[in-house]
Amino acid sequence: MDTIQPKQGGTHTQQKKFSVPEYITSRSEGFYIILSKINATSEFELFINRIFSESLYLSELNYDLFLKLLYDEEWLVATRNKLTEIKLAAGIVPFPQQRFELYKSVKLLDRGKQAEYVFEPANIEVRIETPIYGDPGADGIAPVIRKEQKNTLQPVTLDFDEFVAVMWAKGIRYGINVEECRKAISNRTATRMIVANYLAPTEGKDADILEVCPDLHRDNSPKTLLNGKADMRAFKNRFPHIAKGAKLLKKIPRVLGKHGYKVTGELIEPAIPKDLNLLVLASTGTTARMEADGDYLIAEMDGFLNIDPVHNTISITEKIETTAGVSMKTTGDLMLNVEEFIEHGEVQEGRVVKGRHMNFKSNVFGKLVSSGGNIIVEGNLTGGGADATDGNITLNRASRSVVHALNGVVTLKYCENCTIVGHIIHVEQAINSELIAAEINAGAIEGCMLAATSIKVLTSTESKRRETLITMIVPDLSEFDKGIEQLRNKISESQVGIAGKKQEIMQLQSDADFVKFLALYDKIKSGEIKLTTEQAGNWQKLVSKNAKSSSQMENINKQIAALEQAGTEAEAEIVKTNQSRTSAGQDISCSIESVTGQTTGQTLISPIGIKLFSDMNENDIRMHLQKVEGQRARIFSADDGSVTWLYK
Repeated sequence: MDTIQPKQGGTHTQQKKFSVPEYITSRSEGFYIILSKINATSEFELFINRIFSESLYLSELNYDLFLKLLYDEEWLVATRNKLTEIKLAAGIVPFPQQRFELYKSVKLLDRGKQAEYVFEPANIEVRIETPIYGDPGADGIAPVIRKEQKNTLQPVTLDFDEFVAVMWAKGIRYGINVEECRKAISNRTATRMIVANYLAPTEGKDADILEVCPDLHRDNSPKTLLNGKADMRAFKNRFPHIAKGAKLLKKIPRVLGKHGYKVTGELIEPAIPKDLNLLVLASTGTTARMEADGDYLIAEMDGFLNIDPVHNTISITEKIETTAGVSMKTTGDLMLNVEEFIEHGEVQEGRVVKGRHMNFKSNVFGKLVSSGGNIIVEGNLTGGGADATDGNITLNRASRSVVHALNGVVTLKYCENCTIVGHIIHVEQAINSELIAAEINAGAIEGCMLAATSIKVLTSTESKRRETLITMIVPDLSEFDKGIEQLRNKISESQVGIAGKKQEIMQLQSDADFVKFLALYDKIKSGEIKLTTEQAGNWQKLVSKNAKSSSQMENINKQIAALEQAGTEAEAEIVKTNQSRTSAGQDISCSIESVTGQTTGQTLISPIGIKLFSDMNENDIRMHLQKVEGQRARIFSADDGSVTWLYK
């Protein structure tokens, strides 16, 4: 940090040296700022504070530059790249207290947006000596007999540079009206005026969206043929199709406003512009991505454009949505290679629609077939069918129809004269229909045939003298019993085998010499008997003599161990099979809260559950449930009250 000697000013000379930062340089022609060395406006503010607090001020100050160095960081950065240094003032000058007191107080207006000051003619008190003369002498000259000192007011001129320093000390640090103040000072008349004005913040701009894809909107104008004529049968772009990677929207970034300043130097923050996130607009098949020239909403797949005004999203989907209906005249049978199909028109009788996920908003009189998807009919299914191999089916009303969802859930409000097969069925009202599922939950049933392992019904009655028949599918326990019997036979065979092998051991032990050999063998092996060299030779001869019997004994013991292991495993398997037998069908139950017409319940043994009906048509199902065979057993019959039945 360098030091400079302040120049003379007023009637007083500051003698001490004043240290300055490295970005300040003082030459005879002025006081300069080295822009490459100043890092931030805050550094300059500290320096100015120090000048004015030490009874100094800047003479011939460039006030506009002064404000930029204090408050305009952007200007500082931009100018640093253009200029090396710039002159701020002529120099640093002492500011005597007597001069400081010439300036009046300042008044803040409108919460710091303006400052009001009254300029008045200024006088400074000076002490002068006045000679007192005596009587003239012979030469006629009056001698000075003494001098008297007295104070008097002397008019002085105010100084704008001093005014800046005074205003700083009084808290006015921004926006002094230079020209107006200089003019008021030079007039030397009493003038009340606004001496400083605030800087209003610059408003920013909200972020915006620019459409960059020409196919974002439908074009219902006639399609133009190759010969230039219009095809009145087709729209030019009824359902916009977007290619993968296409840019749909571009974000125009928000522009932040600039700070304003009160006359006190306090920041006035601008309103923060609204921002937006393109990712919020993204839905299926679209995403937000930052590119070199900006942020874009981009299509992640080939498909049809869908703008959802309710949720304010844009998606690309593979689904097709039409209103033309399905008929021989319009489409014929449909084989749809599309993930989702939505039809608002009717499906004509005899027509077949095959696809995956399908939603029909109107009535269906044909047959619907889904391969691995769901079927929804919001209208009525009449005289047709719905088949979802591995999906669910949701219907409103169905009549004279066949519905299959063997591995899915069938949900419907009303059905009459229908055959419905599913894994789970939820129906509010069913009349004269066959319902086949692992689980059935029904509201009201009238003259229906139900077959399931779990049935819950609110009300059940007959219909036109046709009773409601409840068939509970129960497991075939005979297979468990056969398995247990086979295991018990295996245990018996093991026990017989063990007895036989023990008889063979007794025959070997009938030889007294062999028994003695075995006893001696055990003692030698355990170390109870120690053999000499001569005895060891005789022992080997004895071992060789009994080798055949020893081998037979060892093999028999191994066979006994194997038979015992087989018996133990069979006993464990019996326990396990009994547990499986006990738990089989433990969730099989039927509950009817209110019976108001003839309702009969029976059991049907099926080793494969409801899969028994998977290959049957509706006629076969009815006939099979009505048969009276040995596999069926009546479990209840009632025309009033309630039913609660649990399988044991």
